Amino acid sequence: MLNDLANRALAGVIRVMGEPVTYTRGEHTAQVKGVFQASHVGLDPETGMQVNSTQPILLVDGWSLPHEPRAGDTAQVRGITYRVRDAQPDGHTGWLLMLHRTAG
Repeated sequence: MLNDLANRALAGVIRVMGEPVTYTRGEHTAQVKGVFQASHVGLDPETGMQVNSTQPILLVDGWSLPHEPRAGDTAQVRGITYRVRDAQPDGHTGWLLMLHRTAG
């Protein structure tokens, strides 16, 4: 039941706040929606203190992608191309992608 609730919440967030994303691995491209943030606040895992970051992130639903995301894939958002530095599953169907701007 918790998984179903988490997956429905993720779908709602992406439906309301999501924007178009072109997700690419090699020659495979998918048009999906994701929630993009140009920067975010994270926690240092060792101290628990907030850490400000200028690293962009993208939240996507894994069901919308043809494969699990991984480092090296690219995502184009708002006309800018980003490379996935790290892909972290949320334990349900969502993925938090840590991005690095490459072009655009």
